Amino acid sequence: MIRVAINGYGRIGRVVHRQLLQRFSKEIEVVAINASSDATMRAYLLKYDTLHGRFEGTVEADGEHLKVNEKTVHVIREKDPAKCPWKDLKIDLVIESSGKFRSRDTCEMHLKAGAKAVLITAPPKDDVTMIVRGVNDHLLKESLPIISAASCTTNSIAPVIKVLDAWKGIARGLICTTHSYTTSQNLLDNSTDSSKLRISRAAALNIIPSTTGAAKAVGKIFPHLHGKLDGMALRVPMPDVSASYLALQMKEPVTAEQVNSQLKKAAAGELKGILAVEEGLLVSSDYISDPHSSTVDLESTIVVDGRIKVEGKPDFAWICGDEFFAWLERHYPMR
Repeated sequence: MIRVAINGYGRIGRVVHRQLLQRFSKEIEVVAINASSDATMRAYLLKYDTLHGRFEGTVEADGEHLKVNEKTVHVIREKDPAKCPWKDLKIDLVIESSGKFRSRDTCEMHLKAGAKAVLITAPPKDDVTMIVRGVNDHLLKESLPIISAASCTTNSIAPVIKVLDAWKGIARGLICTTHSYTTSQNLLDNSTDSSKLRISRAAALNIIPSTTGAAKAVGKIFPHLHGKLDGMALRVPMPDVSASYLALQMKEPVTAEQVNSQLKKAAAGELKGILAVEEGLLVSSDYISDPHSSTVDLESTIVVDGRIKVEGKPDFAWICGDEFFAWLERHYPMR
């Protein structure tokens, strides 16, 4: 059994914890959580989730511990990862979900504290290898003690790009992610970093143009597409589920029917469980808690003179865990 510690217990950390408890309790044990909140708050937010509903198991605060499904989880409040008791707790993997430690140097502090590996649930700030399941799995090996699961947008678009590029070749393209708001935004207008003035505005009341690093990330995952993709984000007044729009110039003429046929084939074959397709007329809330990295809305596929528009929808928080951990256990042994 893999012994896991979660560093950072915000939305991503809690969702990952839920998934591990619900789906992988026989393979993975969450031993400790390091965050600024106390045990009572952690228990409350794990048990009750506005978007994903009540946790079906048992959760209670017990002093400096949580009791989750009758198992003890250590409650740690340490700002310096190098001082976390990972060695004493025999931690195999730290899930770095704080958003604060996204570089090799900062994540190495977890290794110095005794952890065997670190998984960053966000895009890295340096050359840490990004792994997108179903796309560049071959890079995953024991010799990489620090890896990144990339961003939700990258996980959403990379499988689609892989399929279409291998099929006919992508010449260039644009990405626009219509992204639900996150805790990095403000409930009401308030001061933020002056380099991001628009993000200072009320998240639930505005459509806010923003940036996305997904295009650059895709260029790292597919080196031959480096510099050929660019993109932006629109932060919209929705609490969950995003829509990633790909506008691509293909190297050969294609039709919408052919595009959808290729995506269907991949969803039923090599990318099953990662990429899905949807022929029904669904809306964003229908995708809450969907485990797929991307679900392509086939009805929305458009082709005009060799230019295609494809739309994929992920539950941006949920896909940071789920099947990734079953896949991680199979391909990345840490003992």
